[in-house]
Amino acid sequence: MIRSLQRILLDQFILRPSRHEIAYAPKQRHLVTADGMTDEFFIGHSPPPLNQADDELRAAEMLVLKFPGTAGRAERASEWPCSFLPDVTAQICSWNAPGYGRSSGRASLSKMAPRALHFWQTLKTQFDLGSMKVWIVGNSLGCATATYLAGHPDVRAEGLILRNPPPLVDVFKHIAQRYPMGRWTGSIAESLPPEMNLQLTAPRADLPTVMLQSELDSLVLPTLQMEIYDLLPNAKRLVVMQGLDHDSVATEDHEDDIADAIRWLWNQSQC
Repeated sequence: MIRSLQRILLDQFILRPSRHEIAYAPKQRHLVTADGMTDEFFIGHSPPPLNQADDELRAAEMLVLKFPGTAGRAERASEWPCSFLPDVTAQICSWNAPGYGRSSGRASLSKMAPRALHFWQTLKTQFDLGSMKVWIVGNSLGCATATYLAGHPDVRAEGLILRNPPPLVDVFKHIAQRYPMGRWTGSIAESLPPEMNLQLTAPRADLPTVMLQSELDSLVLPTLQMEIYDLLPNAKRLVVMQGLDHDSVATEDHEDDIADAIRWLWNQSQC
C-alpha cells in the first residue's frame, strides 16, 4: 500500500502526460488494441515517399523505434536520425506511452516498460521485420524505456541511441533538494520500478550505442549521465553537444559530430 502510494506520487512529480490532438501528417497513425490495451503509434518514412505507389515499392532497410521524453508525444517525432543516412530507407515508429495521446490507461512509470514490451510484441505481428535493422532511440525519460527494451531477451535490435539519459532516482533526489522538505523524498525516488532504473538496465543493453549529452544540462547533470554511459557494456560513442541545456535543439555546429556517430552506428549494425 505504501509503495503504491509512493509510486503514484513519483508519477505526479515526473510525468507530464497530455491527450490533446496534435497534427502528425505526413506520418500515419496506427491504433492497435490487444488484451484490453490500446497502443497508439505513428509511422513515418525516410526518405519521404513521392507517393503511395512509391512507398509500396520500397523495402525498408531499417526500423527506428522512438520513445519521447516526459512531456513528449509520438506525433512530433521527426525523421532524425535517418536524415544522417540519406541512402538508407527506413520506417520511423514513434510510440505514445500509456496516458499519452490515444494510448489507453493512466500515465504511470510502472506501466511504461511492460506496455513497451507488449507494444514490441504487437509490432512484430503487425509488420514483417524480415532482415530490417532495428534501432531503439530514447530521449530523456524515453531512454529508460528504450534501454529496458534494448536489454530484453525477447527484443531483437542492432543499435541504441540515448539523449540525456536520466538515472531517475538520483535525478529526482537532486531536484528535490531545491525545495523545502526535499530531503524527505528519498523513499519516493527509491520506489522507482526496476525496469525504469537505468542503473539496472544499462548493463544489460548489450548493443552498440550512441549517447548524446547536452554539455550544460541542468536537469540531468552530465556527471549523472556519465554514470549510465560507463555502465553500457558494448561498443559506444559519446557526443557532447557544446553549449546546450537539456531541451536545447542541436545546431549546425553539432551536426558533424552527430553525423559521424550515426554513421559509425550504422556500420556497427552491419556486423
